[in-house]
Amino acid sequence: FINVKQAFCANRSCGPADGYKLAMDDAWMSSDGGVTWIQIKEAFGNSSDAFIGRGNHKVVVVEDRLMIFGGETFNPVARHTTYLNDVWQVSLPTEPCCEGCVTNVSCLPNDSDWNMLTSNAEWYERSGHTVVFEPPSSNNAFRHRVYLMGGKNASSIFSDVWTWSLDPDEEWINDIVQLDTTNSSENQANDAFVSVASPLSKLKRFHLPLVGIDGQLSKFTNHARHSIVDQSDLDVMESVGVRTVGDLVSADLYTILKLRGFDYPGRTVTAVPNLCLLREIAISLVKKCSVTAPTNSRVDDGWKTEKLQIESVPKSSFCGVGDDTKPCERGDWDGCSPIPDVSVVDVFGLGDVDVPQGLHNVSSIIQETFCLQVPASRYVGAAEFIDSKVVVMGGVGHDDMILHRDSWTRDEKNPKAVITTKPRSRSPQFQFYFDSNEAGAHVFEYKIMRDETDITPWLITTKQRGVNVAWLDNKKGGPGRGWYTLYVRAVDPAGNRDALFSTQANVYRWYYVPPIPYGVVSGCIVTALLLIVAVYFEHRRRKRRAIIRKFELRRLRRKFKLKSENDTPFASTGHIGRDGPSSNSHQSSSRRRHHSRREERSNHEGSHSRSRHSHSHRSKSRSTGHARTESHVRRRKRRSAREEEERLARRRERDKYLGEYYPNMSTRR
Repeated sequence: FINVKQAFCANRSCGPADGYKLAMDDAWMSSDGGVTWIQIKEAFGNSSDAFIGRGNHKVVVVEDRLMIFGGETFNPVARHTTYLNDVWQVSLPTEPCCEGCVTNVSCLPNDSDWNMLTSNAEWYERSGHTVVFEPPSSNNAFRHRVYLMGGKNASSIFSDVWTWSLDPDEEWINDIVQLDTTNSSENQANDAFVSVASPLSKLKRFHLPLVGIDGQLSKFTNHARHSIVDQSDLDVMESVGVRTVGDLVSADLYTILKLRGFDYPGRTVTAVPNLCLLREIAISLVKKCSVTAPTNSRVDDGWKTEKLQIESVPKSSFCGVGDDTKPCERGDWDGCSPIPDVSVVDVFGLGDVDVPQGLHNVSSIIQETFCLQVPASRYVGAAEFIDSKVVVMGGVGHDDMILHRDSWTRDEKNPKAVITTKPRSRSPQFQFYFDSNEAGAHVFEYKIMRDETDITPWLITTKQRGVNVAWLDNKKGGPGRGWYTLYVRAVDPAGNRDALFSTQANVYRWYYVPPIPYGVVSGCIVTALLLIVAVYFEHRRRKRRAIIRKFELRRLRRKFKLKSENDTPFASTGHIGRDGPSSNSHQSSSRRRHHSRREERSNHEGSHSRSRHSHSHRSKSRSTGHARTESHVRRRKRRSAREEEERLARRRERDKYLGEYYPNMSTRR
């Protein structure tokens, strides 16, 4: 390593305390860590194109070259400080420089090795800036690259970042803001980064690439970008001093109305058709990109907060020259916000002005536009290239009492997301999981579309949580079965996101089928089985009851028939009417009366002949009663036997019928 020190005296005395200020242009080198120094350039060069004495500049060693950037110089004749934006290159000979050299004087650069690459670079003149060299690598397409950041001059302190490839034929590029996004599709994502100081031409609409009917998006494709405002409208807004997002937000009422086409009588004005849409986008961007640090934070305002403060106008009403029936314009109206139940207002000096009837929905535009965050304005900060990243630390802010203690890293590499787990098409599966190629990119944003319509906005998830799309089920209030497309992009700690989309990595199109409601189906099946069992047992109960009633009716009929048969011998003495034999009860009563009369006659006859035939009559009566008793007993036995046989027959017949319909049922006795 060769350590080179450039002496400077800007803002310092190069002599005694009462001497004059003069910026030195000498150069010294040390090859032993600063123990001994060798002068490689004498001071006070006389050539007009020689290296100008300076201080507060930046020196970087790039391989075998010494690069010098900008600085400040002071000339005692001019009596003022001049800031520079030139770039010098000093060729450094490499050892061994010669053969047989005793000293290393031959290895020192001479005057011919000092060459000015440019006298007026694209960045403003400054001093106290920071320069970092990035060696060739895969991150920068194996090209040399230099970063220049911060610094100050007599009028301002800078926070911009510039990059250069060390090629004298190439220009410096304002990092992020002016990157060439036409050739590299990977860098087109930087076009979506906007700040309050960004020009209005940066406001664009972004559309995701659509998947074909075959469900494939094989090539990695970027967003489709469309400008919201055309060049003619930009010229109209620039004519009234509105150039940036912040200018549009802070514009007063009369400027907004003039851009809408309302001006003082007699003046011709060109209206911007979608001005209120642009203003709504600008206000939403300012709200999105405003950052407020906690009051108890140990970190100072190193994070640049581009929060735009809009002074609130006290509410007041004053009428103009319009119709007195129109309401007066209020002092807090911005010219684009709708007023409830008011369509026309009277503005002082302008007359009647139409009031917009609704706000524009700019959520889709805001979600595709990201905030450009850069280190706050500073100078004399430190910077190094560490672990393949540019690191910026500390510095002095706008006030000399403000010392930044923050650190920043620059990360321009976009992460790449990949879908690791996804549901099969035409299935009720619903779980997604993602991964990325960066170790720190564990946050993902996803969007679901159906038939080119957004089902969801960009939603946030993590690698561990994934995405559950079970809510697509129409039974849960979702849109139901159909073709859906899921887009996912990874987000790294720097806010970079996927710039390209393809079905090979981060896009998936599938046909969603709602799952079968097994709980409902199981409940229906169980209910149906219970109903079938209940109907079966009810049918069995009713059938058994019908059979029992049937046998009871048969039994009653047999019983009545048998009783009628037993009463047949007495039927001849019964009363027979013209309608046939009487009922059983009538026959029984007739038989009883008949027996009673016979007994009375026999008793009456016996009383008259008792005396004559007492002995013979008693013997005959005794024999007749005994025969009658035996006949009655025999008749009762025969009837009992016949009833028992009939009972057994009925039982056997009932068991036969019951056995046919209910083989497992035991009969009751």
